[in-house]
Amino acid sequence: MSDIISGAYSRVNDAFKSRLREIFTPQRVSDDEVDILTYAYDATRKEFPPEVVVWAQSAVEVSALMKLACECRVPVYPRGGGTGLTGGALAVQGGVLLSLERMSNMEPVDRKNWQVTAEPGIQLAALKSAVQKEGFFFPPDPSSAKSASLGGCLAECAGGLNCVKYGTTKDWVMKVEAVTPTGDIINLGSKARKSVTGFNLLPLLIGSEGTLAVITKATLRLIPNPTERATFIALFDSVSESANAVQAMLYSGVTPCALEMIDRVSLEAANKHVQDGNMPVVEALLLVETDGRDRETVFDDLRVLMEICRQEGATEIQEAHSDEERLKLWGIRKSLSPAMYAMAPLKTNEDISVPISEYPAMLEKAYQIAKKYDVLTLCFGHVGDGNIHVNFMSHNENDPDVYAAVDELFRAAVAHEGSISGEHGIGITKAPYLHYELGIREQEILREIKNIFDPHHILNPGKLALNEPARRTE
Repeated sequence: MSDIISGAYSRVNDAFKSRLREIFTPQRVSDDEVDILTYAYDATRKEFPPEVVVWAQSAVEVSALMKLACECRVPVYPRGGGTGLTGGALAVQGGVLLSLERMSNMEPVDRKNWQVTAEPGIQLAALKSAVQKEGFFFPPDPSSAKSASLGGCLAECAGGLNCVKYGTTKDWVMKVEAVTPTGDIINLGSKARKSVTGFNLLPLLIGSEGTLAVITKATLRLIPNPTERATFIALFDSVSESANAVQAMLYSGVTPCALEMIDRVSLEAANKHVQDGNMPVVEALLLVETDGRDRETVFDDLRVLMEICRQEGATEIQEAHSDEERLKLWGIRKSLSPAMYAMAPLKTNEDISVPISEYPAMLEKAYQIAKKYDVLTLCFGHVGDGNIHVNFMSHNENDPDVYAAVDELFRAAVAHEGSISGEHGIGITKAPYLHYELGIREQEILREIKNIFDPHHILNPGKLALNEPARRTE
């Protein structure tokens, strides 16, 4: 293992490419400069070019690739839509970039069992739209849904806007077909609602960031589409008042399907980015939505939540009275990530998560850290489940204070009994901080699991700090 951990992988040579063309056909194997550059990036804007790109169309092809890669000790990097925010699909050791975007088929909805089976390359938004036309709902809804792939959402255990009521991706996966790093095609989980047969390996793959296996098919749980939705925004003069309102709403017994917070700087950025953006600019804004199939119940719940916001100090409440108004409100929220890229050349997008009881204190701590290091910060996120997107930015592309702020933020999140990542994963950007949350033995267990699945460390190496010795918490 020592030679693998040190990064001594084989390079992709002409003989290896020739064998790839036998597996995928020549048209689906490329070392063209444009393709290499295209697949060298993800949403982190870091660049790690692969040596060759292949486009798979079946699990059998993926299996053949992994067997060849094992034989030749060439690293392979599975990739979906390229929307990852921690570098989870970047080819940090060269090798083969395995694109799954052409594996995008979806089977007919299983209406009797409320399930659907799809391949990893299908765009999440397309899948959600397709099942909705059949009267069903797949809740996971990250802001990147229009470009993110199902496979990427499974690999990262994506969260998104509906988490407070419906949970994250892991809560909606029944079964997967996957290819191990040694080329075996395995099936984990069951279409049955209940199954207790040995260790539950299925959740191990969901959120494993493509380091244990390549998911080639997934059966997903659905629910009847909530046909009624009601939405409002509540404006606050302070972030702390909005945080108190969040806690009061969650303790009320009425669970919104979405509960988002946007701070003042974020609102200013969104208004500049969105054409005709006219969201009120206040210290904090809560975007709240209820859903269901009974209109009266949905709007009764909305009124309860609006009254709580008033009691907690909301200066103004605006209810969406049409689908057009509702979509406009959500358009501002979903524009935040792209809006921030225009603000400064150096930007971090962190996704710390803390218990609901710690959310107000953690949010205040984030602002204190930004002030301490004199860096620009924007905070927003899925506050209904304690997931806060803290963004530190600087006009200096090499500003060490930004990274010092990130370091302190992660330490604070763990101190508040939270996590350094709620939905983006660890990848390469958060790997240096993994030991803040996991002890020596916990890190060793991760590596032991990796060794069982991937004895040669050829599948997505360099992620989750799995190629490095365990580190002690500093």
